[in-house]
Amino acid sequence: MRIIKLLQESRFGGGRGSDAGRSVFASKEGTTRQKVKSAKGRVKVFKSISKALAASDYGSIFSTVASDRIYVVTRPTWGEKSTEAGNKVAKGFAAGTPFSEIKGYSVRTRKKHGKERSEKVLKYKEHR
Repeated sequence: MRIIKLLQESRFGGGRGSDAGRSVFASKEGTTRQKVKSAKGRVKVFKSISKALAASDYGSIFSTVASDRIYVVTRPTWGEKSTEAGNKVAKGFAAGTPFSEIKGYSVRTRKKHGKERSEKVLKYKEHR
């Protein structure tokens, strides 16, 4: 009888999950999760800025795994910059910046430095 009771407890667990799973969500570390920025879900996320610069064209919007900022690929304007990514730098925007402002900067950069002249980019109207 005791074996059946142990099997039922281990199999069903009272609907509470395993002890290891409960301890994660009952502890302080398990309840404090990293906050996700909703705007970050709208852009491509790279492992690092250098990988993003190497894979993206001017005006591309991206973010990195460890950052809550959103970046736009642009050209350097002054000073000694790194040329390993093909003369590209990333302009960063703070987490609270409206996405329309980031998109507007991206479109202006594409129009000025980008290779492609798609109608979608040329027709974009900025929201002010």
